[in-house]
Amino acid sequence: MERLPDLDPADPRPIHQQIAARVREAIESGVLQPGDRVPGENLLMTRYAVSRWTAREALALLANSGLITKVPKVGTFVRDQRRLQRKPRRYRRQRGTAEFATEARAAGLHPDIEADSRVVEAAEDIAARLEIPAGTEVMRTEYRFLADGRPIQLATSFEPFDLTRDTPIERPEEGPLAGTGVITRMDSIGVEITRVAEEVSTRLPSPGETEALRVPSGVPVFCIHRTFSTDQRPVEIADIVIPGDRYALTYEFRVTEDDDPVTL
Repeated sequence: MERLPDLDPADPRPIHQQIAARVREAIESGVLQPGDRVPGENLLMTRYAVSRWTAREALALLANSGLITKVPKVGTFVRDQRRLQRKPRRYRRQRGTAEFATEARAAGLHPDIEADSRVVEAAEDIAARLEIPAGTEVMRTEYRFLADGRPIQLATSFEPFDLTRDTPIERPEEGPLAGTGVITRMDSIGVEITRVAEEVSTRLPSPGETEALRVPSGVPVFCIHRTFSTDQRPVEIADIVIPGDRYALTYEFRVTEDDDPVTL
């Protein structure tokens, strides 16, 4: 409690905003570290002699700004503000490590992946994106990616089952090439990926995504629709969901002359 500064009688802002500002100062100055428990309503009521409504509104301001997160039946904690960086760049062959693991380690975090694969019949929208007839068998894999135990992103991928059936890469996260990425896996069975396309949009998370990713109220998610293709056909599509408070999408492009050819 003594770690929170006193209120300023000359501050014209409403009391709940002043309290939120004092907690923010403690977080930004390092007095309260990521993972530290934040004083709850009762402690704030005692510390600043305010009503429960005022204390609750102060905490709501902090939660909506992404500085704190509430864990049901446990408490309220300072959020870890470290973000992974996702940089659009050339995809390289034989990298040996999937993109997420590389991004997590670059941020000083330990990556972990939960995956569940099963063969299903392609719905019409999935079939259209893979350029196959509806009802064709595909390998569907649902992922949850974690960094230091914290959920970072969700993804659902689909691969035409005729490509990988009875091969060592039939299930993406099993076998000798698990965790190496789509390009390396497909190379191993003679399928050469030559093009990667991504479409990025934003929206609010669904209830299921909010629970799986532990997303605070009001935080939007990035939605990335990705397609890996050979010169002849798409061989993998994925729908990726990333909380906006845990990733930074970083873009860097080379400036070229007007007459430089553009290649895709």
